[in-house]
Amino acid sequence: MNALGNMSRKKLTIAGMVVAAIFLFFVNIWSSLGIQSAQLDLTENHLYTLSQGSKEVIKTIDEPIIFRLYYSPSFGEISPPHGNYFKRVRELLEHFSAVSGGKIDLKIINPISFSVEEDEAVKFGIQGVPLDQSGELGYFGMAAINSTDDRKTVPFFNPQREQFLEYDLTRLVYELAEPKKKKIGLITSLLIEADPMLQYKPWPIMEQITQFFEVKPIETEALKIDDDIDVLLIIHPKFLKDNLLYAIDQFVMRGGRLLTFLDPQNETARMTPRAPPGAGSSELKKLFDVWGIEFDENKFVGDRTRAIRVQAPVKGRDVIADYLSWGIYDKRAMNANDIVTGQLTSISLASAGTINLKENSKLKMVPLLQTSKISQRIDAELVRGEINPEAILKQFKSENKSFTIAARFSGMVKSAFPNGPPKPKEDKIKKNSNSDTKKIEKLRPHISEAKTDLNMIVMADTDLLTSRFWLQQQEFFGKKISTPVSNNADFLVNSLENLGGSQALISLRSRGLSVRPFHTIQDIKNNAEDKYRKTEQQLTEKLKDLQGKLQGLGMKSQAKGKVILTSAQQKAFEKFRAEMLNVRKQLRDVQLALRRDIEHLDTKLKIVNIWSMPILIAIVAIVLAIVRRRKYRQLTS
Repeated sequence: MNALGNMSRKKLTIAGMVVAAIFLFFVNIWSSLGIQSAQLDLTENHLYTLSQGSKEVIKTIDEPIIFRLYYSPSFGEISPPHGNYFKRVRELLEHFSAVSGGKIDLKIINPISFSVEEDEAVKFGIQGVPLDQSGELGYFGMAAINSTDDRKTVPFFNPQREQFLEYDLTRLVYELAEPKKKKIGLITSLLIEADPMLQYKPWPIMEQITQFFEVKPIETEALKIDDDIDVLLIIHPKFLKDNLLYAIDQFVMRGGRLLTFLDPQNETARMTPRAPPGAGSSELKKLFDVWGIEFDENKFVGDRTRAIRVQAPVKGRDVIADYLSWGIYDKRAMNANDIVTGQLTSISLASAGTINLKENSKLKMVPLLQTSKISQRIDAELVRGEINPEAILKQFKSENKSFTIAARFSGMVKSAFPNGPPKPKEDKIKKNSNSDTKKIEKLRPHISEAKTDLNMIVMADTDLLTSRFWLQQQEFFGKKISTPVSNNADFLVNSLENLGGSQALISLRSRGLSVRPFHTIQDIKNNAEDKYRKTEQQLTEKLKDLQGKLQGLGMKSQAKGKVILTSAQQKAFEKFRAEMLNVRKQLRDVQLALRRDIEHLDTKLKIVNIWSMPILIAIVAIVLAIVRRRKYRQLTS
């Protein structure tokens, strides 16, 4: 009977193992076919989760879109990073297709050499990469086509742009699904647009704008803004005439929306040949004074915690110092609750100004970008001539308050032209009275007070739109690949989309920037450098004082020109040497303390990152073992 019982247990054990194996086999197949795209995203910014903005864009698709993904498996074998990136691209495209409900058709094509598929890839503009010395090409790109044969192409999926993958793909879908673009009116004194006469190419920032919007330049003599303008973009307004100011004013009075970039010192304008005096600064004082907004075009703000270290030639010598005029502002400086800046990671600025509400202003200001409290408003003259970062740093004295660099303004405003449109000048009337009369007759009735609340975003910097502050260009097989290094362009496009009423792309635009600087280490470094800088200034003052004393001492010379030191001079030099050695020791102590603080913090971070999880797992295992042992004892007792 016992033998029979033992036999039954053995059979049951074997049968159980067989059933478990079959169960695991079918679970494996089911998971491979049914839930292969399932994932748990525990990253801080949810980098691997399709954003709500992407889903909204995909839902707007009315007609089918075909994704033709061209990929050479041999390319992935030779370059494993590209092979892994292909899996990421394919998974994301499959997710796009699933969310679209079948409106996005994904086709994965292997363009074998000398095949029809390779000819198609070349026709679509897919870039081939040499795989070996035989000249065989590998492909990793995509062409997207809608029902009207509009086509968008990704010539090559570069792993360096992996953090922008979802944005690039969603933008592609948006451009194919939404052919009608919002119209942006552009007023600027900078040469950001193309000029065929001067063979001048547009700034890369204009390419970002024109991808999503139709841009219409506004004439400097305009007395009104056309009704079809959705958002008015004003960049570095300089020397604006009353006609154009009146047009802007009435555009706002009729409920128009403004995005304005001002600057106390635009470095591009300063470096432009034959630039007129004051071309570096810009303002809208006549309008802002009436609306209740304060902007000082003669002051820029320096943030000690966000300054960039530079090397600059000053009077024939290289100076290495933190340049308070340039700064990289991270997430801590941005408004996380506003849709424009909520998901941005970093913005690079140069000679940025500050904005605020006037004392009796009726407007509401929502800051979008602010400095830290270790900041100071500095005279803009220091960045309008020869740049001396060291001199700017030496005069720095924190005002112990945060300053607003970018903000959103809302509320009711009155016209800055209470008496109606500006009257034409007499000399113009004499030259062409009919022309001016017709212009005035075509104007709508003057509005003295806005019909709706003001809707405006102001950024007190224009250099952020220059490519060197947000874009890095690299050569890749003879072609230039541009990679954003900060969210400057994202801030501009986000603002235009928000003011224009479209918010579908905002939530995903900056998801890819995953740079996470060690703020604590940077703060320790800044504190130590402040100590070092103070000690250095003390040493300089001591040297100057000693040199003055030496000049006051009598010097005796021999016939051969050699200098003979008196006893007083000898004592002075000995004193100088002792002070010099003492100060140098202080400098070494500060630098040693800096290294120790950073090494100590680095050790802590390594312990937390490397040992915390194994220790946690070990503790859980020990607790579970103790619990199981107690339960076993209770059952056996």
